Amino acid sequence: MEKIKVIIADDHDIVRFGISSVLQSAKDIDVVGEASDGDETLELFKKLKPDVALIDITMPGKSGIETTEALLKESPDAKILILTMHMDETYLSKSIKAGALGYLLKNCEKDELLEGVRAAAEGKKVFSTAISRLITESYVSNLKDSQDRKPAPKKETHLTKREQQILGLIAEGLTSQEIANKLTISPRTVETHRANLLQKLDIKNTAGLVRYAIENGHLNS
Repeated sequence: MEKIKVIIADDHDIVRFGISSVLQSAKDIDVVGEASDGDETLELFKKLKPDVALIDITMPGKSGIETTEALLKESPDAKILILTMHMDETYLSKSIKAGALGYLLKNCEKDELLEGVRAAAEGKKVFSTAISRLITESYVSNLKDSQDRKPAPKKETHLTKREQQILGLIAEGLTSQEIANKLTISPRTVETHRANLLQKLDIKNTAGLVRYAIENGHLNS
């Protein structure tokens, strides 16, 4: 099995060591390089061509967001995950606009980090559970604050009871593993339902599923 090659960019040695240790504990992931600033990250990426780059936001010189923009300008197919301590909507928005595939918090669980890297390697969007909830809460708040917004018409697409249940849990910000644990099913089954929902509703990503769930009354609580 070919391993997922990862580089880590963070200006703190001890943080890089900790992240590297977690990633190296997985049989399918290999940390091939480390960088301490933006320019070093760019050079390392050119040289090693990793499958995924884990980049901190706050670094000397170029920030992680500026580094992401520069990387994608030179390598449009680069798969970049922001790994940061900042649970902040502004940083999140800038990271997504810069082209990052996801936004993980440094205090996330080990499994969440490993699954995030695996998902990013496949080109999937990745957000920490807390960030997913922040996105949902922000969206709900914006809906309530918008006085002139017309209610979105409900789609007539029929969803099974299980699909409605999983859609609601996705909107609450739960990961596939958390949903699997809650419903006593396998994570693979959850991913199958997620894929079916995306196809059935003609939606491209998890953010779209969250929006659909909110606008069409599929929240579980």
